[in-house]
Amino acid sequence: MPGYDITKILEEYGDDDFGFTAVDEAEYQAVIAEKDETVEEYKERLQQVEKIIMPFLTNLYKSRKQAYIHWPNRGNVLEKQMQRILNLTRGWHFGKYMLSYPYE
Repeated sequence: MPGYDITKILEEYGDDDFGFTAVDEAEYQAVIAEKDETVEEYKERLQQVEKIIMPFLTNLYKSRKQAYIHWPNRGNVLEKQMQRILNLTRGWHFGKYMLSYPYE
């Protein structure tokens, strides 16, 4: 069986990286730590969304046997809650500060 010149093979196929690159242990650990922080941030955001939505749903559930709901002047209350949810789902966090998208 003839031997192949690995140097020539690497030159021929060396640029085809399949979209990945090698990293060292420190780089790998940094990515893992960032992922963990991102997961925790999303969990926190979901908990905040839950705190906004659940009181509304709970009150609706309590009045489920009533055909009509009397809720005058609800526009401002609903808009405020909608803005809070949008800030949590579409906003960007930078530490404790929130920037909305699009910038206002």
